[in-house]
Amino acid sequence: MGGYIGARAGSLSTTTVANVQDVTATDTTPEVTIINNTHEDTDGGREGKVIFKGQQSGGEESTLAEIQSSHDGTADDEKGDLIFKTNDGNDALAPTERLRINSAGDVLVSSPDPSLTITNTTHEDTDGGRESTIVFKGEQSGGELSTLAEIEASHDGTADDEKGDLIFKTNDGNDGVAPTERMRIDSSGNVGIGTTTPDASLDIESATPIIRLKDTDTGSYGEVSASSGDGNIFIKADEGNATAASGIRFHVDGSHVGRWDDSGNLVVGKTNTTFATQGVALRTNRVQATSDGAVALELRRNTNDGDIFTFYREGQLSGKIFVGSRPSFIADNGSSGGGLMPTSIDFRPTDRNGTITDNAYDLGAASIGRFDDINATNPSIVTSDEREKQQIASLTDAEIAAAKSLSKLFKTFKWNSAVETKGDKARTHSGVIAQQIQTAMSDAGLDAGDYAFFINTVWWETRTDIPAIEADEEKGIQAQNARVDIQDYYTEEEAPEGAVKKTRMGIRYTELLSFIGAATEQRLTSIEARLTALEG
Repeated sequence: MGGYIGARAGSLSTTTVANVQDVTATDTTPEVTIINNTHEDTDGGREGKVIFKGQQSGGEESTLAEIQSSHDGTADDEKGDLIFKTNDGNDALAPTERLRINSAGDVLVSSPDPSLTITNTTHEDTDGGRESTIVFKGEQSGGELSTLAEIEASHDGTADDEKGDLIFKTNDGNDGVAPTERMRIDSSGNVGIGTTTPDASLDIESATPIIRLKDTDTGSYGEVSASSGDGNIFIKADEGNATAASGIRFHVDGSHVGRWDDSGNLVVGKTNTTFATQGVALRTNRVQATSDGAVALELRRNTNDGDIFTFYREGQLSGKIFVGSRPSFIADNGSSGGGLMPTSIDFRPTDRNGTITDNAYDLGAASIGRFDDINATNPSIVTSDEREKQQIASLTDAEIAAAKSLSKLFKTFKWNSAVETKGDKARTHSGVIAQQIQTAMSDAGLDAGDYAFFINTVWWETRTDIPAIEADEEKGIQAQNARVDIQDYYTEEEAPEGAVKKTRMGIRYTELLSFIGAATEQRLTSIEARLTALEG
């Protein structure tokens, strides 16, 4: 150890010792003095150390700990810090600072996980026993020392266990050296204010319990017992009183504005959850808004285009309302979907992001999503622009022969579904039979599947019985009749095990009639040419 050691212990005096082994001092006031004579005023300068070393099993010498004193600050004064350092096994010869007492008397603890442990060793299981206390004191103007506040931990109960309470006490000026308990956190986590035995997460007990809400702009208060103010909170006071107001009521300037009832429902602008009553209700399982002659629900999105309302089923996105220059109503499963965009004159299809699509979606499906009748003022418009077509040609001899056969296949018929529901009153339709069309094309050496007027849809189908559901107004459940849930899959790979393969044939009549009409026109032209030749 370098520097100067002065020991006053009877006749012992040692100076400039390089390595001190054992120092023993016997005296009525023994002391050891370590002096740094560098004459410096730097922060951390004038340091003096006591270093504790030891040898490991292999004889290596290691530094275990240090106690150091050094100058606090840069002034030419006597201020000093007392620093305690320990080695965590990775510090080599430079232990890490763990605790410092600075010149002002503050105690600073340095650690990745600092802690202060206070242990009571009385071995008692009494309620309130094993107590440990942190006491905060201060001197009055006359120099008297007073106890201002305390934080105490003590045993909760009388069992031989680890349960403990944390107690906060303050002095109201009349407590002397024994401050009064103001708040307690018990072993179960309940917080009590004004009670030593809280039986709720927050238990406030007082002759006049008040929660005050202050408006910082006006400086006015609202509180439980006030008849006016900017905000009041009324809390149920009598559990056993049938006439007592249930739940929590909210008042502004003495007028009722909302309520949180015993069932967990929050209502605003009314006193109950009756749907027909004007106001908003946040029910435990749904939101209800009722208005008298005005909009019941308003949603607003600022700045940019995007979703304003999204719909989920069991955590899966199923739909949304998109707002932009033109709003869209979209069905979206999170990866695919589509929607409709209304404009001033029409409805247009969109993708799942609300972008208008062209020639991408069908209206209805050939499997289990067919429409029945389409009522419109004008017939549908089909694109027929030459610039969007190629390989334009007259019918071949085989196609003309097939068309001649197809023109003979128009029949009358009735739909099975109509007969099942209407019996003899089912109306008669006219048209063709798809299977007969397919056969006639094959007889002419043609494949009906190569022509757009012939449709043969193949899919795989599952059917699941869904039982009836009874209505429950309180839970927000609507009555539903028993039904069969039908799901279709258009590839065998995506169809689940047990799915049934289905087929359905169809005809595009406009294309079929155009095919027959083209053949008829070519046949007539040929006949007229032959007649002209004969007459000539």
